[in-house]
Amino acid sequence: MISAKPTDLLDVLAELRCRYPAWRFGQLVANVADWANEEVWDVEDDALLDAARSHLEAAAKREQEVRA
Repeated sequence: MISAKPTDLLDVLAELRCRYPAWRFGQLVANVADWANEEVWDVEDDALLDAARSHLEAAAKREQEVRA
């Protein structure tokens, strides 16, 4: 089932791509699927989106704490 807007998922993947420029795209998607605790071939778009957003939020929080 696909309920996340494809552009939302692509936008967050683009943001992750900027954060991890050395990762291949397939590697990026596989890592996000792992963050969602799913196999890459089974993961739903919503789970990818949630995991990617959660990762970005946690990374931003860690960066903010380091700056403080």
